[in-house]
Amino acid sequence: MLEEIRKLPQKVVENLDGDIGNLKVYLVQDYDLQFLKRMVTFGLGIFGDLGMDEWGLVPQVRHGNVFVLKEEDKKRLIGIAILMRDWENTDMCYLFDYAIAEDFQGQGLGYHFLVSICKNLYEQDFKSMSLTVDVENQPAIKLYKDKMGFEIAEHRKDEYGKGHDRYIMKLDLSKFKKI
Repeated sequence: MLEEIRKLPQKVVENLDGDIGNLKVYLVQDYDLQFLKRMVTFGLGIFGDLGMDEWGLVPQVRHGNVFVLKEEDKKRLIGIAILMRDWENTDMCYLFDYAIAEDFQGQGLGYHFLVSICKNLYEQDFKSMSLTVDVENQPAIKLYKDKMGFEIAEHRKDEYGKGHDRYIMKLDLSKFKKI
């Protein structure tokens, strides 16, 4: 459970201390119902009806990788990332959901949170990451392509219905190898 992570330091992926406070990236490996509701509420606040509900989030915690960014000793979530392994290419993971709370955007947290996640995924022996992004979402494309080094592998027209085009982007995780 997230509240117990202070007692289980191996679940803390990285500290992102800075101007905002003592931020930590956690790999969520268990939860209680209160924390599950906070994660669901966070996702619905960012993605609206397209956000993940508890029926989708529980299997992701149990069988995928779910990361959260939060300030130590505070209950409010600042970021969430949900990943799953690709069945056809088991060295690749897919970034299913990724978000930073709106009032924390524009401060570089999205970049630092994602770098921390990529380092951890590389340590888990993943070789690459893929994601889809709306072709109109310029802030996300700038983060993924310009700052993180993702490459646009494909442009899928009407991926989520008419007028909902997506870029398929891929990233080689070997650049996050510890030197």
